[in-house]
This record gives sequence, C-alpha cells and structure tokens, in this order.
Amino acid sequence: MPRDYSQPFELEGPVGNNAFSFGRRGPRPSLWVPSLIEGSLDDVRPGERVVFEDVDEHGVLHACTGLAHLVRTTWRGVPTIIVDNHNHAFYFWCEALLSGGIQPGAALVHVDQHRDTRIPELGYSGRTIEDAFEYTNFRLNVGNYVVPAERAGIIGECQFVTGAEALDDVSLVSRRNKILNIDLDYFAPEMAHVDFAKASRFIAAHLPAASLVTIATSPFFIEQKKAIEALRELTAGGPFLA
Repeated sequence: MPRDYSQPFELEGPVGNNAFSFGRRGPRPSLWVPSLIEGSLDDVRPGERVVFEDVDEHGVLHACTGLAHLVRTTWRGVPTIIVDNHNHAFYFWCEALLSGGIQPGAALVHVDQHRDTRIPELGYSGRTIEDAFEYTNFRLNVGNYVVPAERAGIIGECQFVTGAEALDDVSLVSRRNKILNIDLDYFAPEMAHVDFAKASRFIAAHLPAASLVTIATSPFFIEQKKAIEALRELTAGGPFLA
C-alpha cells in the first residue's frame, strides 16, 4: 500500500472513491491517483487516466479523467494545494496541522457547489501523516471528508458557500488560522446564476488571512479544461466565461 503521494497509484477494491458504482464498472474496477509535484499553476493540467467513475442521476456511467499531477504551490504567498478529487484535501489539512501550518480548530471557508458533509463509516483518530494518507484514500470519498475533520478537531467553524447568497457573508474574511477550500465545480455551467466577479472578489478578500488554500477540480462535476480555465481566471483576477 502506498504511504504518500510521491508516486501515483491505482486505487483498487470497494474503498474510497472506488466504491462508487463498484459492481457496475467491470470485473476489477480501479481508479488512478496522481502523484504530487511542487510547481506552479502552469503545472495544473488535465491527465489521461480515470480518477473517478460513477453513474449520474439518469443511471449513465461516466468515467472521468482528472489531473496529470496534484500540485503544491503558493497563491499570493499562501500555501496552496490543487487536487482533482476533493477528499484529498483532508490529507493536506492533516499535513498542515502536523507541520504547524494551521492550528487545531481552523476555520473553514468552503466554496463549493456541494457541502461534502456526508458522514463516513469510520471517524478519524490518526496521529501520523501516514494515518492521514490511508484514511483519505481508503476511507473517505469526495462527499464525506468535512465532518471527520470537524470531529477530529482539525477544523472548527465552517462557512458553506454553496450558492450566490452566501457570498454576502464576510464574517470570516479577517479570521486567521483559516482554510480556504474551493471546489471549481462552483463555476460549473449549472452554477451560471453565480456572478463570477463577485465570487472572485469574495475569494480574494479571504486569501490574505488564509493559512492554507485547497482547490479541487472535481472531474465528475465539471469538465477539467473548464475547471482549469476557471482556476486561471480566479488566480489572475480576470473574467470567466462559463
């Protein structure tokens, strides 16, 4: 079993994200987990391997390619991690806690089309970065990583920005010890009612006080080239055309 993201690996068996529609995806379904590299936004690019596979609301199976690599970088001086499947953020929250990058009970500003607050079967009681890696990949999935982080004391107060109205709440804008957690599916076509410029200003306002930024490209919910386009427009402060 891998112990970190230094090498890519195949997620096998009915665990983590691979458990979705497991019985409908052939005799030995598996998912690709890309390796982590140190880089810049230029290194965030689409990969060719399937990282998520599930049926949609119409029962149609979708095999979704993700990123070529997970990327560690900085955004205006703030440590930033860019992943494809959003549950990987849990690992990097644990890493930041263990390294002193965040303190226990960090505030979470969650900009996402979904709340990601389903409850996994097993809570988190790990103490090491290896524990965090195992739990992130083999216990969690894209929809259930927030609650175990809260219950383990990694995060505290949470602000869920899942629609346009929540962009008016700037109560945490100056909060220190804060994670800014962005899912680029917030800019998917079905979210066209959200004003991109307003969302961009909201995110930019929170960035200076943030201790960590985690960003997901969520391949099941937004086409990856569109997600990366949104990321580049966010970080450049320019317009985005859905």
